[in-house]
Amino acid sequence: MVRLRGRASERGQGTTELALGLLLFVTVLIFGIHFAEVGYLSLKVQEAAASALWDTTSAKMHELPRNFDALTNLISSNKPGQLATERYKDFDGRASKQGRTRLVQLFTSAQDLQVTCGEAVDIHFQPSASTNNTVYRNVGGMRCNAQAELSPVKKFTRSFLDKGKGGFFSVPHYTMGSIPVCGMGRANGGECAGGFGILLDDWALSSRAESAECQLRNCGNSAYYDSAKVVYDKHNAVDGSSVSLARSIVGQAPIDPGRFWMSFRGRTSNFLESDMPGGDQDTRDWETTPGLNSRSQEYDRAYRNRKTCFLGNKCPSST
Repeated sequence: MVRLRGRASERGQGTTELALGLLLFVTVLIFGIHFAEVGYLSLKVQEAAASALWDTTSAKMHELPRNFDALTNLISSNKPGQLATERYKDFDGRASKQGRTRLVQLFTSAQDLQVTCGEAVDIHFQPSASTNNTVYRNVGGMRCNAQAELSPVKKFTRSFLDKGKGGFFSVPHYTMGSIPVCGMGRANGGECAGGFGILLDDWALSSRAESAECQLRNCGNSAYYDSAKVVYDKHNAVDGSSVSLARSIVGQAPIDPGRFWMSFRGRTSNFLESDMPGGDQDTRDWETTPGLNSRSQEYDRAYRNRKTCFLGNKCPSST
């Protein structure tokens, strides 16, 4: 009889310890899942803000020379933020179709995701003195941030053995409401003040029209031609007296020495210009753009070191 009572007592002790351990284990498990979901959804809010920045880099920025209204209007209109908000309103930017505006996971719900973009006045790049406001203009950068509301779902256990007779815990499980989450930084007074910034537009000859060749007497790249010409006109010191002096020394010049001439030949023309101004009978081609076989060894060497694979990476072996 003594042995039986001892074994029953041992079994009762194990059950009690299991019950007490489950109180803590279930609590830790529930909150572990909830915090993991909060961390995952916070990363999606951050992803939405970064997505607006990178998507904007593919937009039209300018029309050379001087016209940067496309970029200015893009930043001020918050269109990048609106597009990112629409894409990520279901917290998943991978889907092409629009999902629900509220995402419900096991213990956490997320809603009201908003991406906002605007001018970043502290991000800028000043053009050189010779091109400032003649070809280029300091438009500045753009800053984006995202905000969403996270909260526990209705089935989340907010109270657990913390009230009434036989209460075990001294405080409720969960007393907070919704949590404002920012793509960058922490919310202050429910608002997200930080953000990711980027300097847009590299002022390069980007479009198909801007990257075309420019023949000497029939330039097909008006953006490049006009950009170079406005700088030339701004600094051109040729006047009537200097032209008269030149003609008195060499006689009648075949071309106007004060006229702007420009030639840009690329790889398709082997960097050579065949057209000659002023009716010159010299039929030799002449180099206008440093490249392959350039007289300057540095240009020739740099061109030969170019790679044909993506972003200049080493091409994979064909074997």
